[in-house]
Amino acid sequence: MVNMIHDPWECTELQEPPKDWIRATENGWGALVVWAAGPGNVTRVRSAPDDRYGSIARLPGDGERSQQFLLTEADLSSIDDDIDAYLADAGIPPRPRGFNWFIRRPSGIDLDDDTFWGAIWDATTKRLPHEGLRPSMMTGPAKEAMARFYQD
Repeated sequence: MVNMIHDPWECTELQEPPKDWIRATENGWGALVVWAAGPGNVTRVRSAPDDRYGSIARLPGDGERSQQFLLTEADLSSIDDDIDAYLADAGIPPRPRGFNWFIRRPSGIDLDDDTFWGAIWDATTKRLPHEGLRPSMMTGPAKEAMARFYQD
């Protein structure tokens, strides 16, 4: 179980997204990486009621097309419930709801957002079995991977 002496979600709260930080993905994996990055490498911004969208991919006969839609309160609650369940499986308490989370871009490493997410996944899971991979198996490796990213 994760050390519960301090709030693992305690971090600076900003009014606007910080420039050149990586927006955390809105899923359990994104939340676990935010937790693993630690308070000095994370910030949050309260989400506006109309700034969270989902997308639907459609594959009509002439190619793929994506359509965005505004998430309802029920959608957001369901997403947060799924994230909380993922975190619980990892032994991490639920994160505060109603925020967009941002991770400080590691210095000295030229990574766009997609490459960052791929690199942290690879670094976290490289020594773990791919069959039956569980969040509870990833907390230590994710912390270690993030620490390596932030070494100066």
